[in-house]
Amino acid sequence: MNRAPKNHYQLGRRPSGLTRRRLLQGTAGLSAAAALQAGRWRHAGAQEFSGDLTVWGVVSFTTEGDELLAAQMNEWGEANGVNVEYVPQQGSDYQVKLATAVEAGAVPDIAMMQGDLTHFYAAQDRLVDLSDLFDRIKDQAGGMWEPLLPHVQVDGKTFSIPMETDVSVMYARLDLVEEATGTRIPPATLDELEAVAREINNPPRLFGIGLALGRSPDAVANVEQMIFAEGGTLVDEQGNPAIDNAGTVLALTRIKRWWEDSLIPPDATAWDDSSNNKAYQSGQVAFTFNPASIFAFLEENDPELLGNTTQAPFPAGTAGSFPLIGTWSWAIFQESSNIDAAKALIEYIMEPERLQAVYEEVGGRWYPVYKDLVEAEFWQSRPFFEPFPEIIENGRREWYPAEATPLLLTQLSAVFQRFILADMAQAVVVSGTSPEQAAAEAQIAMEQVFEELAAEQ
Repeated sequence: MNRAPKNHYQLGRRPSGLTRRRLLQGTAGLSAAAALQAGRWRHAGAQEFSGDLTVWGVVSFTTEGDELLAAQMNEWGEANGVNVEYVPQQGSDYQVKLATAVEAGAVPDIAMMQGDLTHFYAAQDRLVDLSDLFDRIKDQAGGMWEPLLPHVQVDGKTFSIPMETDVSVMYARLDLVEEATGTRIPPATLDELEAVAREINNPPRLFGIGLALGRSPDAVANVEQMIFAEGGTLVDEQGNPAIDNAGTVLALTRIKRWWEDSLIPPDATAWDDSSNNKAYQSGQVAFTFNPASIFAFLEENDPELLGNTTQAPFPAGTAGSFPLIGTWSWAIFQESSNIDAAKALIEYIMEPERLQAVYEEVGGRWYPVYKDLVEAEFWQSRPFFEPFPEIIENGRREWYPAEATPLLLTQLSAVFQRFILADMAQAVVVSGTSPEQAAAEAQIAMEQVFEELAAEQ
């Protein structure tokens, strides 16, 4: 892909292809003008706000994005007499920090939920029902992507508000692909990826495939997509653990081969959620798999590498390509002493224009949760994001082929938090465990988690 003109890649630009009138079309129960002027949402019986609010989130990988989000929160707080503190946390240990805060009874008022954390804490009766807030804002700017809603809804109630769409893609060095194949077309299958990576591979300076294998959410996502691509699943149609299957063994066999042939950096087993970003940005790897945070960094810091980079769907395995989608969302803990103010703050920062401004500062790592925002110039002028709407509609959920239930999503959330998938891959590449044995051990670990949580219901 040829690099777009420089003026197409300016962060912080306001969308000119999408009018404010269209953005707010369908908004119910909220005066946009009043919200902009006073930053005040009036809940029935709550005429004024006061006190403090602490908000925890996950870093966006851009300082500007984190700062703008904090500024919006402070803007609302200053207009409403509330002291708001936004604390962005590192993603690699965020879930552990949040769990520790919950255990200690020192939770923030508002917390960002990753993936299916909403179900995990809703099952413990920790979260405030936000259905009223969701109903007021869900139809703004064309409405929210429906595939995101199972991640935040339990038994017909909404316990967190999606604030972005998580889309995982493959990053590819097109200049290196061209050297190996004569074209600037990224590999469409895992077999093609492996073949091109072997041509590119030149350790220790350059490795073909930046597959995350540490005990991190990125590693869990990478392994999960490999399993789906090879025809495997995590559960069966009834929602029972079923990771011990032929597709999982195929995925682990492929990972084992890549590792033994030094196509993967030797420190990948210690990578956290920022390591694959850094490996690609520094030129250590030719391909890696990640949400769009790498794009944001390149646009801001390395236009030359950006011009030789593309975002492509996860390569197809023997069964096809099944990209993962998810969402990060805002939830309120029941322990908060300022719930009405917390709801009002979320409603303020979820106003489409404010949200789009944050997306632009984040540089694309957070993709719109409102459908019509994708028509903004920021997205339309960046061909890298053209496949995203289709990926969202066709992405595979972690609970496939079962129906999503509160218990199943809670069980899967616990499996991900305990890094069972990452441990399974590490058993193969670090301990020399056979793919078949590693899959069988992961099956036992999943069954134990499922039984433990089922007994608590």
